[in-house]
Amino acid sequence: MYDRTFDTEWDDLSREEAVERAFALGVAAGVDSPRPDELDRVLEAFPGSYDRSIVELAYDEGRTKALEANAERNDPDGEAVWNSLVDGLGAPREPPVPAALPGAIRELTLTERPRQGPPSSLDLPSMLRK
Repeated sequence: MYDRTFDTEWDDLSREEAVERAFALGVAAGVDSPRPDELDRVLEAFPGSYDRSIVELAYDEGRTKALEANAERNDPDGEAVWNSLVDGLGAPREPPVPAALPGAIRELTLTERPRQGPPSSLDLPSMLRK
């Protein structure tokens, strides 16, 4: 599955490509088709611990989602799980990392609109509202 979707002859990866590949590698591991050598190559592409931790989180997220999808099916089919989590181009069908990281350190928080209204800590408790 992973080999059909991704080219394994690469020399350099962007962070986004590495996260997508790590998520897909996690999904492959979750459906009993692990590729530990490819995961090691992806991790080695980033010497910094921050980038490596994001790649590891994406791998863990992909593996977790694949295991959950397998558990929900009566007759687990690795190909069906792969197709439900990874599209034909190799991109995750859902963002892999934001679900694993707190909102304060997500990369795309600057593109989100600010919340409207007062912070929840300033809201009145329900017992004080009419």
